[in-house]
Amino acid sequence: VEVGRVDYVPVDWPTAYYSCTTPEWVLRHPRNGGQSDGWSGWWPDPIVPTNGVDLAANTTQAFWLNFKTDAATRPGNYAGRLVWRLDGVVVRTDAFNVKVWNFEIPSRPKFAAVYDLRIGGQWKGLGATDEERREKLWAFMAEKKACPDSLGGNVKFTRGKDGNVTADFTEYDRLATRFFDHYKFPSSYMPHVFYCFGWGMPPKKFLGEDPYEGKWPYEGSDWTKLRPAYKTVYQQALRLYWNHVKAKGWADKLTLYISDEPHFHQTNVVQQMIACCRMIHEVDPAIRIYSSTWRHCPEWNNALDVWGVGHYGCFPVDEMKARKAAGGSIWWTTDGQMCTDTPYCAVERLLPHYAHKYGADLYEFWGSTWLTYDPWKFGWHAYIRQSDTPGKTYWVRYPAGDGYLIYPPKE
Repeated sequence: VEVGRVDYVPVDWPTAYYSCTTPEWVLRHPRNGGQSDGWSGWWPDPIVPTNGVDLAANTTQAFWLNFKTDAATRPGNYAGRLVWRLDGVVVRTDAFNVKVWNFEIPSRPKFAAVYDLRIGGQWKGLGATDEERREKLWAFMAEKKACPDSLGGNVKFTRGKDGNVTADFTEYDRLATRFFDHYKFPSSYMPHVFYCFGWGMPPKKFLGEDPYEGKWPYEGSDWTKLRPAYKTVYQQALRLYWNHVKAKGWADKLTLYISDEPHFHQTNVVQQMIACCRMIHEVDPAIRIYSSTWRHCPEWNNALDVWGVGHYGCFPVDEMKARKAAGGSIWWTTDGQMCTDTPYCAVERLLPHYAHKYGADLYEFWGSTWLTYDPWKFGWHAYIRQSDTPGKTYWVRYPAGDGYLIYPPKE
């Protein structure tokens, strides 16, 4: 059994996405009502491992008990008690019961609850290097049956003077072995180098090659046709990688994340998605391409293999069935809804049920460690610069607690 003390963090304003286009020197703060069922004030969020607590008179303190079993634990009811001592004298006892069910959770889950890892400066308390911090977070997530979004190692691709691409898989293989074989995580995105574009942006360069004729942002270019030189180097690198992971036995656990929340109300974005997917599937139709579309774009039915579906009715159920019947897959995508000031926690509780009922292979949440402030001091985010289309920038403050479900060491 692990005993955790429930700590509280301040939230200054009810959760929502707050954006503005004020100058750099203007103090930014929310100016309208929130979009959650929460309110300003102190909210219970972090659970701090503890062996004791100094509890002042006339105060209330919540505790969280976590019981761990393994495959050898016999099923049945286990009785226990909490003993409260003050200066060594027992002042109170409370009985509890724990029921252990008669089934075993697989060591490698068939279903994945995927949470992105972003290990910035706030995480230095877990180690001096990204490698040390990643290892501790992997171990923590594996124990909780959660899955990191990616094993984090990039393949080192090099383009020679003859134009041909070569690859060094040393770092990637070392991390993949620990990720898949040691921690038994069931899923990973392919290296980020293969990610093509986000929102309303054109595809990024690949090994120095522009995706379209002309200069960024390629206004007036034909977005249905990628430059032959761009396709050549991208496909050379992808073919090297794909053949390598097939030989290693990892291919069935890997998905190519092509685009985050593509703006398919823009014709050029619809066109470039089709072009990029065609480029990838020319290497091998078996490569699974994923995008967090939230909604359905009919033009991409023969392009995407895995659809990131919004869970609140924005993707028709009949269309989900049709995509699966056509050989595709459904994932739930959940940005901005696992927040601090959401007292009913409805989405978090319902996602496993949704996945079972509608046949989703996993759900993914965009962040578990993304911090803009010290979360022990401020339960809300800083305003950050963001751009979702060429030439357009704005400030945005993400919902309180959005992007982090794991706290760094308090010190």
